[in-house]
Amino acid sequence: MKNRLFVSVALILFARHGYAQTQTQAQDPDEARIADVVTASHILANEGILDSFGHVSTRSVKNPDHMFMPRAMAPALVTRADIVEVDISKNCSAVAPNAPRLNGERFIHCRVYAANPELQSVIHSHDLAVIPFGIANVPLEPVVAQAGFLPAETPLFEVRDAYPPDATKRGVQVTNAKLGDALATKLGKNPAVLMARHGETVVGKSVREATVRALYIHIDAKAQFAGMQLNPHITPIDGPELAVNAKENFDSDRPWQNYLSHLHGAEEQHPEQ
Repeated sequence: MKNRLFVSVALILFARHGYAQTQTQAQDPDEARIADVVTASHILANEGILDSFGHVSTRSVKNPDHMFMPRAMAPALVTRADIVEVDISKNCSAVAPNAPRLNGERFIHCRVYAANPELQSVIHSHDLAVIPFGIANVPLEPVVAQAGFLPAETPLFEVRDAYPPDATKRGVQVTNAKLGDALATKLGKNPAVLMARHGETVVGKSVREATVRALYIHIDAKAQFAGMQLNPHITPIDGPELAVNAKENFDSDRPWQNYLSHLHGAEEQHPEQ
């Protein structure tokens, strides 16, 4: 009897908390976007697209010169309390003076937002399905219908080109505005850009769109790799097909809900994590 009472009270409190959270998000559009950043971080970590590193961000609705992204931490562990507001226009620095340590590669996000006012979300990952294309100099092509938002060839950012030819020291990470601008230029108006020896950056007009794109780029890369094992002369989606598929004739919310169910299933199997 006591156990039943405890469960009932817990369910009531959970329902009230969920309702209050929904009300807060409805009243504050930035909170709704931040909630999606947290969820997207967990989904992409659960699917193996984000590892111990990588990050998801969103532009502020109320102040488009600001963005929200997690502090420097593992994406799978991100909570609302870990989200930091960052000023895009002021050297990509935290708005709060006592903010926790930020991701060093936040310049990917800031400079992409600065170059593309229409974009509302940026994702940087070290997707192991995608990385081989950037190190083997094999173009990533759209080979599955749900990845028809990709161009005929996804651009590849070579960070070495952003350094002076005689540079004796250089890294592969995008840790300053100059490198961020070079990446944004290579991205152009494409939905994604590969990063040599590093990973990829994916963008969208919402967190959910960017997340779904990252998921289907992962699937597309795996499918292309598998196809090339059977025959190196693959048959990707061609121009006339891309002219239709580029419109993304499927609702991003459907795969979002699907992968959210995967996440909830994983959480139920490992409630202690």
